[in-house]
Amino acid sequence: MITLDRSGSQPLHEQLVAQLRYLIVRGHFRPGASLPSTRELARQLGISFHTVRKAYQQLEAEGLIHSQSGRRYLVRPEATSTRETRLEQGAALLQETLRRLVGLGLSSEDIEYLLEEQLSLLEDHTPAPKVLCLAPTRELAESLIAALGAPWAEWIEPATPESLVHHEDADLVLARHADLHRFRARLPQADWLGLMAYLEPSALERVAMLLPRETIGLVTLQPETIPHLLTELRVATGFGGQVLAVAIEESRHHLRPLLEQADLLLCTPQSHRRVAALRDRPTALLSFRIGPESIEALQAHLQSL
Repeated sequence: MITLDRSGSQPLHEQLVAQLRYLIVRGHFRPGASLPSTRELARQLGISFHTVRKAYQQLEAEGLIHSQSGRRYLVRPEATSTRETRLEQGAALLQETLRRLVGLGLSSEDIEYLLEEQLSLLEDHTPAPKVLCLAPTRELAESLIAALGAPWAEWIEPATPESLVHHEDADLVLARHADLHRFRARLPQADWLGLMAYLEPSALERVAMLLPRETIGLVTLQPETIPHLLTELRVATGFGGQVLAVAIEESRHHLRPLLEQADLLLCTPQSHRRVAALRDRPTALLSFRIGPESIEALQAHLQSL
């Protein structure tokens, strides 16, 4: 949805302002809807939250958004700038663009052709639906999205129960059935679709084959992911032995002792790459699979939006 050119001459916050302004005008962020928090959007784009905050402050100065209790930003029901102000701003942008096009050697006929072409593309454009994938932690939500595969993984956004307050403009929320039942009331205006998702069977089989005296080493990215995966592992496999767990986002100091004691190492996709150089134990990737019926239901639902 938002793409920043880090090698370009335009500052990142100006690029972000331009793209957010476009998304607001085109209706992707509806009047009254919350924008992602500065830290959440910064994490998604891989930039500093100070850059996001600077962009939000500029949009607020333009009257497109406003802050609520200093914590989140909402799209204003109506832009406060007058039509005359918008025309003046548009004329300045168009003048600069025309100068650059002429500098490229384009004739007036070429420029007119490009303008008509781009206008037709705008007229044909309909905002893509906003689709979330909900899970108890962001790491689990990202794992579910990865399991959906292309093309879904490219534009579905991860969400947690705590972040739903920033997504009142969501069109569709995907969630495993237990989470769908638990959190659906928080976004009643959105459509909800249950996912038949389960942990990778080959990993579960390896856990089930362990002896009670053997030890599992569980490595995740986020500490809050550990209890959820641990509960699911024990329920799915009946394993009652020892489990040592570490979240590398919190600390890597306990990683080496865990690797030395574990008979089987289980890694989430997000942590798998980070411990690759240290692995000398049998390892299984603790990823998800999505049932084909859920993929078909998702495809049919998106076509109806």
